[in-house]
Amino acid sequence: MDKRKWTKQEIETYRENNGVFYYFNPEDSNFLVPKPFGFGWTVNWANPKTWFFVCLITSFYVARFFYRRQTKSKNT
Repeated sequence: MDKRKWTKQEIETYRENNGVFYYFNPEDSNFLVPKPFGFGWTVNWANPKTWFFVCLITSFYVARFFYRRQTKSKNT
């Protein structure tokens, strides 16, 4: 499997053959791809950058939750 950036037409063809609920293409190196409907972008869930980004955001919110919880317990 050779990873390369796929064109918009190749992405549309891939979605026609594999469904449009989410984009999981291990052969595509794109991080962001156009949404199948409407306006905007979505992520390629087969790209490791996506998982790093999701883990980073999740860890930020978890750390924020515990920090706020800790500061509230000190104030009471």
